[in-house]
Amino acid sequence: MIFVKYRWLRPSLFLASLIISVFFLVASSSILEYSITILLSLILSYNFILELWIGMAFISPGNKKKMFTETGWSSSYHNLSTQIHAKSHFDEIKRPLVIIIHGWRSGAISMQSRAETYIKMGMHVIIFEMPGHGASEPVAKWTAGHAAVTFHEFFESLEPQFNMDLVSKIFLHGHSMGGFVLLKFNNLATSNIQYDKICGYILESPLTCYSFIFEETIKQLFIPRFLVNHYWKRLRSHFNTVNPKLTSVEDITEVDIPFWGSINNDLLLIQAEQDDVLGRRHYDRLVNVQSDLKENHFTFDEHLVPSLTHAQSRKNIDRDAIIEDWVKERIHSDSLTSA
Repeated sequence: MIFVKYRWLRPSLFLASLIISVFFLVASSSILEYSITILLSLILSYNFILELWIGMAFISPGNKKKMFTETGWSSSYHNLSTQIHAKSHFDEIKRPLVIIIHGWRSGAISMQSRAETYIKMGMHVIIFEMPGHGASEPVAKWTAGHAAVTFHEFFESLEPQFNMDLVSKIFLHGHSMGGFVLLKFNNLATSNIQYDKICGYILESPLTCYSFIFEETIKQLFIPRFLVNHYWKRLRSHFNTVNPKLTSVEDITEVDIPFWGSINNDLLLIQAEQDDVLGRRHYDRLVNVQSDLKENHFTFDEHLVPSLTHAQSRKNIDRDAIIEDWVKERIHSDSLTSA
């Protein structure tokens, strides 16, 4: 497919072609010309509508969040598939590290309070800003697949960007879309000294199944049922084209857990009990998937938190207490003294 990387270019080209086709239709002087232009106009109309829906489905992250500049924090830029911005808080003591990935249309500033909780526990912190978010480079077509690939590249390039000799263990914390990215990342992970340091994932109200989002998109765009399969095939083609570093997706189940990813490590799942953004079914699906895993030497702890909401929860005492207790159990003899 050509011009796939640009969100509105393909629908614009089909619309322009359709307008020209209609002009020739009006000017047709014979039955043959009329029949050909009618057929061409129908084909162009069909493709224009599909591409318009596709363009509307690839929502842009929109307005970026402001950057915070508190003392002790550093900014760094990483030239990966997309240029990525990260905020980091390190000192010269060997400590556990947590890498935090924010949610959709969020940024490092939204994770600052969570990060401060980890710092008070005596941990190094990195906040990864996804493509198109915060100070990271904008992307014409945003996908979670691209975000996962970029985070994978980021993780593999931690050394020498950061002094990893000062890192004893690594925890990964993903909120909402950040959780979906970490689920895929865990499937992409290979084996080296940095991966071997990973000793736990914290997923907070994570998105786990794209098919649920797909169902909502169909309703929002008023896509007729008889065109859903056609729409999915076109959407799949766009996704595969803009994500050449991922295995091609064929069926929609492949963008749901467990095919999209699962966690083969210690996992803490924290869920807003009243999730007004994603609801409970993403959580329920992940509970079922993780409970079925046979790697019994890994722990799986789940918590429904009544006081927690999906958004607007930069500060939450109950969530922070759960995380602190869970992490403390796993860092053993590492320093818990405030950084």
